[in-house]
Amino acid sequence: MKKFLAILLAAMMLLAVAAPALAEGEVFLWDNFDERDPNAKPELAPNGAPIWWDNWANLRGKNDEGAIKLDMRPKAFDTEDYENEDDYFAHAGDWMANWGEAIDMWRLDGISYCKYLTIRIKGAEGGEENKLIMDWHPEDSKFYAARFSDLVTKDGGHPQITTEWQDIVIDLEASGFPGMTNAFHIRAFAKCVIWLDEISFSEAVAPVTANPTEGMTLPETGKPGDLPIKEYLAALE
Repeated sequence: MKKFLAILLAAMMLLAVAAPALAEGEVFLWDNFDERDPNAKPELAPNGAPIWWDNWANLRGKNDEGAIKLDMRPKAFDTEDYENEDDYFAHAGDWMANWGEAIDMWRLDGISYCKYLTIRIKGAEGGEENKLIMDWHPEDSKFYAARFSDLVTKDGGHPQITTEWQDIVIDLEASGFPGMTNAFHIRAFAKCVIWLDEISFSEAVAPVTANPTEGMTLPETGKPGDLPIKEYLAALE
């Protein structure tokens, strides 16, 4: 009997370790931007993890009733500033506006890789997904980037930003992104205005180990500047 109980206890402990950290309906909050002043970086994110840094480049940002309004203003090509278009596109800090945060998600208790990323978002005109890039680098040597319109949603479609608030649920693996990160950017390669209200991860699939980036088997895409930005802009004309 004692041997049976010992085996049962061991099996229960194994299941507890292997089970996803999130109960059904729970989420890992990234940020909800409540009381967030774009001009002053807080020490902690709303989830309690330290914020290492944030980026507000080529944009005007403000807190708008508990959401972040991002007026994206990438610098346009100008022959007085650049020798040619190739020179312009070689300066990613110019051709894109950049909102980003680095939050020490690895420090959270029970942190897991997740299946879905939910972004509560709206745009000033609609269609802003064609002007945006989502970019992660969970460590400095690993880069994952994709045009927002190429992301894959939970229902197998692609994001479509409208002028009304909506929760866009992104299937991370199908979109080519790992299930967790500590550095997150939304960049714009054309002028647009968007609002972000809440970003969260859900449906845990595996616990993060002591080495957070171990097991990230998805192929890296390179930095945002490695994407065909020139072709993206041409498609907008």
